Amino acid sequence: MLKSEFEIDNILEILRHKFVTTHRDAEVRHEIDRLLRRNADGAPIAVPVRFSGGREARGIVVTGHPGDGKSTIIDHVLKTHPALGLGAPGGPRYLAVTVPSPATLKALGCEILRVSGYPDVSERRERWSIWRLVRHRLAALGVVVLLIDEAHDLRSNGSVEEIMDILCAFKSLLEADPPVILLLSGIPILHEIVAFEGQKNRRFAKLELSPVTAPTEGDKLQQLIVDFCRCADIAPPEVDVVPRLIYASRYRFGMCIENTLNTIEEALRHGDDRLTLAHFAEAWAAVESKGPDCNPFLAIKWASIDLTEGTDPRQWKLKK
Repeated sequence: MLKSEFEIDNILEILRHKFVTTHRDAEVRHEIDRLLRRNADGAPIAVPVRFSGGREARGIVVTGHPGDGKSTIIDHVLKTHPALGLGAPGGPRYLAVTVPSPATLKALGCEILRVSGYPDVSERRERWSIWRLVRHRLAALGVVVLLIDEAHDLRSNGSVEEIMDILCAFKSLLEADPPVILLLSGIPILHEIVAFEGQKNRRFAKLELSPVTAPTEGDKLQQLIVDFCRCADIAPPEVDVVPRLIYASRYRFGMCIENTLNTIEEALRHGDDRLTLAHFAEAWAAVESKGPDCNPFLAIKWASIDLTEGTDPRQWKLKK
């Protein structure tokens, strides 16, 4: 039955706000809890553990490829954390910012202040003065964890000196009184940025989100497709699409979700009452702009299509 545009938009809005839990959430939560002190019952509290003889807190670097779902996972873990999240005593104890452009020390400091609700800071103010204000502001708000999302963009200014200064500013937060736990999120090249200075590199635990595989998460994805179809009031596919979905999504969980939602939208707008492989193919092609021979949902030898990261999509071809 053909649904109205309003009905379709409403269904898609509901589906987009569904959070799907995976083992990656527990991995991120574990790394955060490891840097928090605990009460007598063993529950984490909003107080950073101090390392190096009590001189500093530590940070975490979470990396993954685009489409892995890093931002969604970290946002959910922080929001729902009993000691840091929306329901924590006294309100949230974390602050999340995205690296601004240009990615300079001054711009990042001003962005942190802006997100924290601080009035506009004069551009004429010295950058280290801005970061002193950042430390005071975070302390006044009781911020325990500072999330810097898209942290790989710190290298976009092209200046090694600027990156080193930013890393020094991060160190000042880890050593502040009270200290702030830093959570840096980005693509794998972020490791190179943090490793610019070895002494600062050791202050960060490293967590790379693992790829999706059919043996480990195939059943979860299959159930997710069924649940999403039920919510959209259409029947799930009669064939097993999960292996193709994982491959077409480059083994990234976030992309698996996005491709599934795009496919359901394709079926709904066509007025179809069952999801099919053809819907997956059409939705994928609309994003990737490739012909049927290079479409994992259509090609017979779909696992031989080269989707190697870093190649020009216009040059995708079958592997020799």
